[in-house]
Amino acid sequence: MVGAPNEIDLDTIAWHIGRLRVEIGQLDTAEGRLIAGAEGGFIRVREGVRPLGRRRFVVAHELGHFCLHKAASALDTFTQLTDWRLGSREMEANTFAGELLMPEFLFAPRTQEQIPSLSRIDSLAEEFVTSNLATAMQFINYTREPCALVVIKNGKIAWRRKNTAFEFWIRDDVHPYSAAGEILSGKNGDTGKMVFVPASAWLTQFEGDDQAAIKEDARELLGYDTIISLLWIDDCI
Repeated sequence: MVGAPNEIDLDTIAWHIGRLRVEIGQLDTAEGRLIAGAEGGFIRVREGVRPLGRRRFVVAHELGHFCLHKAASALDTFTQLTDWRLGSREMEANTFAGELLMPEFLFAPRTQEQIPSLSRIDSLAEEFVTSNLATAMQFINYTREPCALVVIKNGKIAWRRKNTAFEFWIRDDVHPYSAAGEILSGKNGDTGKMVFVPASAWLTQFEGDDQAAIKEDARELLGYDTIISLLWIDDCI
């Protein structure tokens, strides 16, 4: 019966599917925790988790474990909540959370006729009240534009995802001429918008080609040793 993003009430959903109470409290080593039994249970979100969109994503992730994996308990760290590697249980719970908070019928129309950018993703995350990274993943899934998302942790590519319109192979390392590489080296900060970078900085097929270019929007997540890069092919290369 949901007709708008603000009608997705996680407290009501959690209670309805498993008599689970959502609470904010102390957790020493994790962002979220699920405890469930035959008579109900709770989902706890660490009180230091902010903003509200991140809190909601933690709750939705724990609901993913409860519904998909029939889990009676789960303890999830920031690393697990940002794990979108194909095949992992955490990716499954993250995908569930993304679809719960940003269902296709509401989200997909908002990606059409839009120039891809992290600022556009920020505005969607604000509208749907969820995490920016999860919103970026949904954007990749539903935009018709050839886009890819690359997450870099501690200077190395942790994972990368692309949609079916993005036909090229992505490098396994961070090239110094990419926008992410320039953030790593301290030459530049966040791009703040889509900027041109050499195609060879990301696409293995263009090694030695000095003419081809793609667009990249890169941002550092301060305090997490993480950089995210949104790649976009807006013209034939």
